[in-house]
Amino acid sequence: MNHIISNVKEGFSKAVSTTKDKLSQVKGSISNIHVSSKRRRGTAMPSRNSRTRITMQRPARRATRRYTAHRVNRKRFTVVVAVAVVAIMVPVMVMAANGDTAQVEPNVPEMVQVAEYNVEAPAETTQAVAAVPELTETTQAAVEESTVTSDGAVADDAAIAETAEEPTPTPEPTPQYVMLTEGMNDASVPALQQRLMDLYYMGADETTDYYGPQTAQAIKYFQRKHGLAIDGAAGPETQALLFSDQAKEYTMSLGAEGYDVERMQERLMALGYPISSASGYFGEETEKAVQYFQRMNGLTDDGSVGHMTEELIYSDEAEKALEYEAPKKENDSSDSKGSSSSGNKGNSSSSGGNKGNSSSGGSGSSSPSYTADPGSVEAFIDVAMAQVGKPYSLGAKGPDAFDCSGFIYYALKESGNGIGYMTSSGWANSGYTSVGWDDLQRGDIVCVSGHVAIYLGGGQVIDASSSQNAIVVRGLGSWFQSRFICGKRPL
Repeated sequence: MNHIISNVKEGFSKAVSTTKDKLSQVKGSISNIHVSSKRRRGTAMPSRNSRTRITMQRPARRATRRYTAHRVNRKRFTVVVAVAVVAIMVPVMVMAANGDTAQVEPNVPEMVQVAEYNVEAPAETTQAVAAVPELTETTQAAVEESTVTSDGAVADDAAIAETAEEPTPTPEPTPQYVMLTEGMNDASVPALQQRLMDLYYMGADETTDYYGPQTAQAIKYFQRKHGLAIDGAAGPETQALLFSDQAKEYTMSLGAEGYDVERMQERLMALGYPISSASGYFGEETEKAVQYFQRMNGLTDDGSVGHMTEELIYSDEAEKALEYEAPKKENDSSDSKGSSSSGNKGNSSSSGGNKGNSSSGGSGSSSPSYTADPGSVEAFIDVAMAQVGKPYSLGAKGPDAFDCSGFIYYALKESGNGIGYMTSSGWANSGYTSVGWDDLQRGDIVCVSGHVAIYLGGGQVIDASSSQNAIVVRGLGSWFQSRFICGKRPL
């Protein structure tokens, strides 16, 4: 590197010396011309004979001046070219000293412009050449330091750009779930119930802030489906899975165990399907019976009970087994699993084997406080009002427990109106007169998505509420209006 710098300095010094010599010669020639011109202007007017001689000598003098001017112009051109060469070669030599000659590109247009420029004043040219700095060791060190600093700045800018292009994403806050147990009231319960309804673990209903028995039971079914500890409490782990995309819809399948399995087995047995006992355990025998039922009713025979299969099992439209034989009526209180006259778990041994049905409505209980009056709206509502406070139970049709459609069926039957059982969707699609929201009258059936209720007038309904776990009277609020399908007028 030192050898290269020495060569550059030596070449630069020679170029500057040569340029100065040329400029000195040009300056001397121009001075001689100016002196000769002054002498001619200071000479007295010659005589007539002298004028004749001068006139004859003028062509020779003019030729001499032209020759002198031509030489001056050549020297000027040489100076301009030398300046241009110095201007180009100095950066090249500096970059060569730094080992970066590959980045140097001669600026050809500038060189051409300098070469074509007609220098009128040699003094200005001299000043321009004098303005070119000499390359010294101090200058070289400054250039090297500037290069290092520049490279460092570029590196810093690149690091900043890289950081700006890949910003660190802000992590989403982890939801904080409150431990919910049966009997609690909490503002987070409505969202929990709605999610359970959307996944069919609870019957469709208006949500409340009360964590009642039905909500706890639905949580148990959800925990069973997802392999969690079955305690009925909605802790952080249960809620996190419930509100995630990995949450599965409600089903009963091989290996399941619980009250819903027991009720389903009882219903299939009543329809003549081959199940030896309602044990509450979903074994291979139950799976085969479910497949048999699904084939008889035009469903996919996968052996699992989802919400569609379950709804049809408890419907009056359910097809019976080919070997079906209607069970005999028995009043033996020792009979197991809900066939007693007391209506154990909301079941009775009514005709047709429908779980939760009673032909009289008063079997094993006190006499009803209503009388049958076919076609009477008031008799229909009297039967319904007499059930207020009784518990909700999915698939139950009374007399001790009901779901929403079973409650409608029971009240119509006990008031003397022999209208068959229909699910909520069955009512919405039935042939009875349809009415709009503003035309509802007392005794109309209010059909909303997944639910039915009886309109009492004055903006109130009576229905079997899964979230409140009972037959209740409540206002016909925004939940009903947002899910409203139609009203049906059976009477």
